Amino acid sequence: MQDEKANLKTKTVPESNEDTAHKNLAEWAEQKETIHTSFPMYLALMLLNFFPRWFTNYITWCSSIFYFLFNKRAKVECSNFQNHLIEYCSKTNIPLEYKNKKISKPKIFTQIFSFAITLVEKIECWVKNKSRVKINFCDDDVHELIDRLNKGQGAFIICSHLGNPEILRNLATNNKIYLNKKIESAVLMDLQSTKKFASTIAKVNPDFLENIIDVNSIDPSTIEKLEQIVANGGLVISAGDRISKNANAKFLTAQFLGQDAPFPYGVFLIPALLKCPVYFMHGIRPQPISFNRNYDFFIKKSSVDFDCPRKERETNIQKLCLEFVTELERHCIKNPFQWYNFFDFWRFPNE
Repeated sequence: MQDEKANLKTKTVPESNEDTAHKNLAEWAEQKETIHTSFPMYLALMLLNFFPRWFTNYITWCSSIFYFLFNKRAKVECSNFQNHLIEYCSKTNIPLEYKNKKISKPKIFTQIFSFAITLVEKIECWVKNKSRVKINFCDDDVHELIDRLNKGQGAFIICSHLGNPEILRNLATNNKIYLNKKIESAVLMDLQSTKKFASTIAKVNPDFLENIIDVNSIDPSTIEKLEQIVANGGLVISAGDRISKNANAKFLTAQFLGQDAPFPYGVFLIPALLKCPVYFMHGIRPQPISFNRNYDFFIKKSSVDFDCPRKERETNIQKLCLEFVTELERHCIKNPFQWYNFFDFWRFPNE
């Protein structure tokens, strides 16, 4: 994005601290679900299925106010992220295209309200037969990816918790994005931290869990399965901005918004093992607060080529992480209120 790219760095936890880091990583990532019962989910599903859209929008707004008033942790982490962003933008030369997107002070409710709208759209996307979402593809690399898939060639997609990548996954699964055939996909997801959400959606739509792979149970046979999916012209999709609670001690460190942050090593290792092209994907609303179901999708191909000698693999893994962080940073600056990682993103597991 700018000269700061050169300052991005990667490292792993020192071997001497491996046991401590592994223990603390598990403790840090072991976060219980906010929803301890399925009732709120079933209520949301009922509202989506049986009530008019204006009423659903009104309930979403009311829920946002309740969440804002009574969820202290969400407010703290929203403020933490936005303050990081404001400080970073004030100290760096932001390109002209971002100037009108800069924020001068935290707007916590805007981020929480935006999250509530996105959550409703995620649910709606998987429980309704007809999606109301309209997608606008903004990067040229999407045409290359579509051509690749139409030719029966697979790829690895790295997304994030910025915006809503679930919508594109749903449309791709149901063959609604300019493909000449239905393609197979595998989504790497931490099911242990989203048990209630996943199980409730699965009861309404059994297809939801059909192509999901739990990141906590990946083994050599899983890699073989993913290799077969890519060989058959399918997609493997994973978020690159959240560490699994069962991740090993090795993780990557890169500067994100001016401060070192941990990133999951495994997400960037898997495409190296699959030796396939990697694309970064972000699905973002043009406006953070909007009920019109319109999304801009940005798909950019990584320059990293894993068809390389084994001795170069580690260097390419680190390079891939840096490219992802640069893209994530770029979109965060333009869309600060659509960041939905509600935890201390810059806290390291061994701290």
